[in-house]
Amino acid sequence: MVAGGSKPASIRAVGVALACGTVLIAFVATQWPFQYRLYGESVLRRWSRADWSWWPRDGDGVVRIDRDLVLNLLMLIPLGVGFGLWRRAGAVRVVVEGLLLGIAISTMLEAAQLVTRYRFTSFADVWRNSLGCMVGTVLALWILRERRTIVHD
Repeated sequence: MVAGGSKPASIRAVGVALACGTVLIAFVATQWPFQYRLYGESVLRRWSRADWSWWPRDGDGVVRIDRDLVLNLLMLIPLGVGFGLWRRAGAVRVVVEGLLLGIAISTMLEAAQLVTRYRFTSFADVWRNSLGCMVGTVLALWILRERRTIVHD
């Protein structure tokens, strides 16, 4: 998308709805069954068990490539698409902002898991979700570019 480019209000509205809906669904998916323990001892215990590695490993120390990898990459792609459809700025800026949005939302979701009973906080989830959000932003910009190409041809 070229800086200063305009998007119809309907496309921007779809982007906002998609982004907000994705955040709501991601919140439910990462917090369910909403059983929180808000006292300090519980949070400190959960913090000490958080996985801060880039790649989760199994009991033998081997890197795990599992379903969570795919699910975490996919979870925030719609957020990135929605953000990319909504945001008016140059392409590079939108992609960087999409990555930062993914980092912020994912960090909040993972931090909220510190007070849940059945969820576990993981750094790998943060970067995977963030990457997914950025990929979604790139996808939205590609869709918009293709749409302009079709309309102008």
